[in-house]
Amino acid sequence: MPLTFPSSVAKKVRLALLHKCNSSRKRRDDITTVDYSHGNLSCVPEDILQYENTLEELHLEANCLQELPKWLFQCHALRHLILSDNELDCLPPSISSLTSLERLDLSRNDLTALPDNIRYCKQLTSVDCSSNRLERLCEGLTMLVNLHELYLNDTLLEFLPGNFGRLTELKILEMRATRMRLLPVTLPKLTKLERLDLGANSFIEFPNVLTNLPSLQELWLDSNKLISIDNSIHQLTNLTFLDLSQNQLTELPNSIGFCKLTDLHISDNFLTTLPETIAKMTTLEILTANNNQIEHLPNELGNMSSLVELHLSFNNLTSVPTSIGLLRHLQFLALDHNQIQSIPASIGSCSSLSVLSLRSNCLIQLPDEIGRLSLLKVLNVSGNFLQYLPFTLLKLKNLQALWMNENQAKPLIAFEQERHPSTGQRVLTCILLPQTDPSMNRYTSKSRFTNDQPIDYSDRLTTLRFANDTIDEPHNLVRNPTPYPKEMRAFANILRNYNHNKQRQIIQSPKKHSSSSNLLMVCDDVPTNETWTQRANSASVGSMNSDPLCCPLAQSHDELLCSTSPLGELGINRPDLLPGQINDLDEIKSNHSF
Repeated sequence: MPLTFPSSVAKKVRLALLHKCNSSRKRRDDITTVDYSHGNLSCVPEDILQYENTLEELHLEANCLQELPKWLFQCHALRHLILSDNELDCLPPSISSLTSLERLDLSRNDLTALPDNIRYCKQLTSVDCSSNRLERLCEGLTMLVNLHELYLNDTLLEFLPGNFGRLTELKILEMRATRMRLLPVTLPKLTKLERLDLGANSFIEFPNVLTNLPSLQELWLDSNKLISIDNSIHQLTNLTFLDLSQNQLTELPNSIGFCKLTDLHISDNFLTTLPETIAKMTTLEILTANNNQIEHLPNELGNMSSLVELHLSFNNLTSVPTSIGLLRHLQFLALDHNQIQSIPASIGSCSSLSVLSLRSNCLIQLPDEIGRLSLLKVLNVSGNFLQYLPFTLLKLKNLQALWMNENQAKPLIAFEQERHPSTGQRVLTCILLPQTDPSMNRYTSKSRFTNDQPIDYSDRLTTLRFANDTIDEPHNLVRNPTPYPKEMRAFANILRNYNHNKQRQIIQSPKKHSSSSNLLMVCDDVPTNETWTQRANSASVGSMNSDPLCCPLAQSHDELLCSTSPLGELGINRPDLLPGQINDLDEIKSNHSF
């Protein structure tokens, strides 16, 4: 039976067994990496001392460590020390003895400060202090002249030291979700800085010192309170990624069109338009501008020849420029929740388009050229006013999902082919067409559009088709009105009793009467027009079959008990002639003479 250990000691035991098994093949002096991560340890195992001369990488992350022992810092060869996700509230000053340390990960702890003598760790290239309670940075940290990466995300920092510019080798600086409002004036000395993340802070004005970072390639300023962007942003000649989403911007500077960006994110702002110069960004590949108030796009949008993804959902767009057909590399186009009334035919020239989402707009029809999008896989047209789909849609052999309804269960459904009533062209329709429910669009003014241009579907030919029907042959479904069961039952009883009485009269009278194969006997006193005879015969047959409810005789209530009935000649109305209440023939003769 194999031995099992609690999870708290399982890794430690496995490591001990591993060392024991390898002792015959590998000397103890060859151990350079020890991993005690995720072991639920409350103290550092003393076994580490066995490798103090050779240990280079120590993993202690995801434990319950509250303090570090002094003997740990006797491992002078240590280059990587990973202490993330513990309960450390301070870092011992003995850290200064780790002169070979290159990477120090202290993220997700309870640190309030770093020791000043960390300055003696001259070989440090990466320090991660994210998710701690740091309120300030020690001066010793700014003495780490070889530092390349510094992560200070999710801390309580409000400012950086004035001599922060000493970190001239810094390439990555992340300070997301802090209390930062200002940047030090020495920041431009970071001439090698390539990535700067200042997202989720409290910046109100665009920091002008950022435009003096010549090597900056990625800049995050999302989730701040920016109301404007400095016009000198074009000075960041190497900038390729810019995130300005979730701010309070009402416009973008014209100079942004001269940046060599590949990614531009400006969603969740108050933009009403995009600068015309944005069309000059020929290197731009991804543009996200969702949830703004953009009313129109630049006419020269097609000049952004490298564009791969275009996200413009939740805006006030009413049209799409025809130059969009020049975007031959465009693969993803999202225009959901706008007020677009038509899509230009040039959309068919976007030969690389794979996903086209037009959900919740004011579309009445799609252009036939959409059938030229041979690589299209997903088409979303839910929440519009489409009467039909273009017949050329059948050419999209790669189409995998077609969405036309909010709660559609299947991505693709069977289509019917019809002829358009006015143009005669072949179109596609199904149970979800035409789309007439404007309540799907909660974010656009569809009601205003429908009031101005009402759509009338009353002239649309409604047909019922079966599997063997052809497309061009019209078929009409005709249904006759159904009589009321109570009236038909009463009418059948009247006929049955009348025939019974006439038969008795014929037997008692020498007068000859013509007989019929059915139960209705016609005499001289009964109207003998053809219509009445046919209806009476049908009623008699129905009564003999004990199914008077299915007798399709009466076209109206007046035809049931009017002059066409045999009792109409009597000049009386007999509502008492119901089952079980029919008087015998003698009583009828005594009151009415035939």
